[in-house]
Amino acid sequence: YLLRGAELEEAKRAGKHSPRIGDLLIQKSEEGVVVNLMQWDDYTSNFVFPGMMGSHDEKSRAFFASTKVNSVFVHTVGGSSNTFSEHQNKMIGFTHHQKFVVVDAPKEDGTGLELKAFIGGIDLTEGRWDNNTHPLFRTLRCEHKTDAYNGCFLFGRRPVIAGPREPWHDIHSCVTGPEVINIVQAFSERWMSQAPKLSGELINLRNLKLDSPELLWKEGGYCAQTSRSIDGRVNYFDRSARQNETNLRASLMASSAWQIKNEQNTELSRRFESTSGDIKFTRVLDYKKGRPVDSSIHTTMIHHIRRAKHFIYIESQYFMGSSFMWSNSSDRKVKCNNLVPAEITLKICSKIAAGEKFTVYILLPMWPEGVAGSKQVQDILYWQRSTIESMFKKIHAALVHRMQQCNGESIEVSDYLNFYSLGTREAPSTSIRLGIPSSK
Repeated sequence: YLLRGAELEEAKRAGKHSPRIGDLLIQKSEEGVVVNLMQWDDYTSNFVFPGMMGSHDEKSRAFFASTKVNSVFVHTVGGSSNTFSEHQNKMIGFTHHQKFVVVDAPKEDGTGLELKAFIGGIDLTEGRWDNNTHPLFRTLRCEHKTDAYNGCFLFGRRPVIAGPREPWHDIHSCVTGPEVINIVQAFSERWMSQAPKLSGELINLRNLKLDSPELLWKEGGYCAQTSRSIDGRVNYFDRSARQNETNLRASLMASSAWQIKNEQNTELSRRFESTSGDIKFTRVLDYKKGRPVDSSIHTTMIHHIRRAKHFIYIESQYFMGSSFMWSNSSDRKVKCNNLVPAEITLKICSKIAAGEKFTVYILLPMWPEGVAGSKQVQDILYWQRSTIESMFKKIHAALVHRMQQCNGESIEVSDYLNFYSLGTREAPSTSIRLGIPSSK
């Protein structure tokens, strides 16, 4: 169910639309709404074995098979240089992680339609409904009855419904205004690449008069910019956000759409910049292993880290990178070279040298989703520890140098860099939320 509690009961009484997402999509398609659904195809699943990732893709495939919903199921595509084993591993354990919904909706003032997008990190599947209290046991007989999920423990013969359920500290955002055009473009490019036979099902925003930033402009709210991380294996890069489906494919990666920008002091790297002034999204592409790459998430994070004046706040399931800084020389060969940890470290060191206050807060789970003792999770935690350790060492060296120059000043790494892990404590016997643990 999409709803819980009083909202769910009200939806059931009203009876106009189902509160179940699958039934709701079918209902809307029967009303004449074009519904394009892209779901992860678990490569290990079939109608006998549910699959290693538990994505229920075979059930979804059968559910939508005889409906008007345009449902496609896609998996990760490996590179041409991958061995057979590498290709299989990528198809089994990885996905291009994009989660968003885009709809055309009536404007609040009743003057027509607008585009509205919902984008974030939460999956639209079982066990994900949560609120800011993050219950573990106390909702298993009500809001989470028959809808508990936990991917962090091995339960053996004991059913997951006995708890604890896995809490979700995640964010989903509602986006309106011109920026939704870019989100539509992101979906269209992915759809064109991985569902080319259904490319005619894409909506032409121009026909709906929803392709103009001027018409979609809204006063108030917060300004938003979307970024992404995807490459040419699963994405056709369109040079304009305002093209219709009939001429979209012919223009993809056309020589007139992009011009090469040579970079200095780089190996095997080229950049492509748009030659069109209309581009609002995907303005710069990298070139890696013979394919175009949009790494704007990485670029955007670095840009804003460099602009930060007083603090940085980050929430992430993983935090590892800048392996060239790691203490163990053999670990530096790991392909974990994103610059975010290094940029944060350099920002802090520059603030220390200038004698300015600056604090970075990084919020992580105790361990990423998965069984804590598994090799995959332990590897991630090891690389994460290597990342944090390298940051602390460089910041500590900068602090020592600063204190040598300023006699009597006492400063610590934690004055500038802090890591936190959220935790919910609850007694299964009483289902009562517990307070903050004592330091004794």
